[in-house]
Formats: sequence, C-alpha cells, structure tokens
Amino acid sequence: MQQSARVLTHPAFARQRFREITGRPDPALDLVEASLVIALEDEPGIDIDRYLDRVNAWSDAVRERLEGSRHIERIVDSINKLLFEEEGFHGEDEDYYDPRSALLHATLDTHAGLPITLSILYIEISRRVGVDVSGVSLPGRFLVKFSGEFGQLVIDPFDGGRVLSTVELQKLLDDVYGGGVRLREHHLRAFTSKEILARELAHLKSAYLARHDLPRAAASIDRLLILDANDPYELHDRATIAVQLHAYQEAIECFERYLALKPHAGDLARVREQIAYLRAWLEQN
Repeated sequence: MQQSARVLTHPAFARQRFREITGRPDPALDLVEASLVIALEDEPGIDIDRYLDRVNAWSDAVRERLEGSRHIERIVDSINKLLFEEEGFHGEDEDYYDPRSALLHATLDTHAGLPITLSILYIEISRRVGVDVSGVSLPGRFLVKFSGEFGQLVIDPFDGGRVLSTVELQKLLDDVYGGGVRLREHHLRAFTSKEILARELAHLKSAYLARHDLPRAAASIDRLLILDANDPYELHDRATIAVQLHAYQEAIECFERYLALKPHAGDLARVREQIAYLRAWLEQN
C-alpha cells in the first residue's frame, strides 16, 4: 500500500499562525495548539490536527470519568490515572539540551518529557474539563497549580502528578539555594499562557545555542519577541546572533531597539561601538 506524502508547512506560515494564536486573549489561548505550532516551524512535517485530536480524546475520557464532579481530588486522580498509569507519561531529562525535549509533539510521541511540556499537557487537559488551573515556576521545575474555594493544590507532572506539600515545595528551593531562600507566595505566582510559552521557547533557544544551531536559536528568539516585543535581553541576544550570521543590518536594528529600551545599559559604550563598526562595514561593502 502506497504511503501518502507528508505535507510540509513553510516556516513563514507556522510563524504567522503562532502570531495569530498568541494574539488571542489569555483565556482563549490554547497552550497545546501554540506549542504544536512552535514545533511546526522547527519540524514542518508534523500533523497538528492529529495531536490535537489525541489531546481532546484524553480530555473527553477524563470528563466522562468525572461524571460532572467538581471535586478537585477526583479531578487530579482522574487526570493522573489516565496520563501516568494508563498512557505511561513520565518525566525524562537525560538529554536536557536535545531541542526535541522542548517540542510538545515529541512528548506526545514518546510519552516522556521535561517539566514544561508535561505541565502544558496537564494544564490543557485540566482546562478542557473546565478547571481553573495555571502554571507556576520554581527553579529547575515547572509545576501546575489548581486554585479555588479549597485553596490551592500544586502538582508535579514531571513526577507522575504528585501533589506537593509546602515542605516539598521548600525542598525544591533548598536543592537550588541550599536553604537560603524561604518559600513565599510570589514563588507560586500563576504564569499567564504567554509566559508559559516564553518559558518553553527560552528552553528551545538554549538547546539550539548549545548545539550551535544559530538560525533556529534566532527563530526561537523571534517568537519570544512576538510574545514581548520590548524584552531588551532577547533583543540583545538576537542582535548578537545576527552578527554571527552576518545579518548586520538586522543586528544594528536590534541593538538600537535594545538601547532605546535600556538607555543606561552597562554595556552602552560597547554596543554603540559595535553599531558604529557594523555601519562602517555596510558602507564599505
């Protein structure tokens, strides 16, 4: 039987779709769809609808099991049973800087992933069954927080959906800071959907930089700048990569935007010198 040809999506179309999705109000922004579109630009042969159908089917299965229940423990148990017991999802970070580790479709294929991708899946299944849920970030671990009349419940999808106590949350901080930082409410601040996507793209950017894949690192920054066009640090990084890619006019524009946002930057003199050097090179070539 002849296999159907794989349909490839041009990166420009994936980029435009990402721009459209992230232009929606936060409550209407589907993290799974946006994450799959991030993957689509990097791997243009993936079938987004197939992955969305799979996530929707899992969500429907959880909804049926709940039978209308709004009891938070039952909701968490139902999601955990489906994802971690039946589907076998689990945390895996052996190759932390493999770019595929930050691409949601890879997590959906292998049923293994990083805290950020597993959390995105957990959040969107929860939202699809009508539960108020958000992402929170502690150093080295992205988590899921349920909020309501019951208070708040913090879940670790990387560890099989385990419910974390205050003591366990403190231990996550201690593992990084050696006991020097006490857990405060701001550590459990709810991330917006755009902030979650930014965290995913930041990991992707780091993974590509670790592999010296500058064009794809630049593409990751470009999407970060769609989420926040006035992030001076991403503009600086984008300019630096543009120089390495010999895209000097683009580098100048990014450096100038960086200085407009940070007129008293500590590296002001060096950046001005770099802009002058690049302008001189362009005039002579």
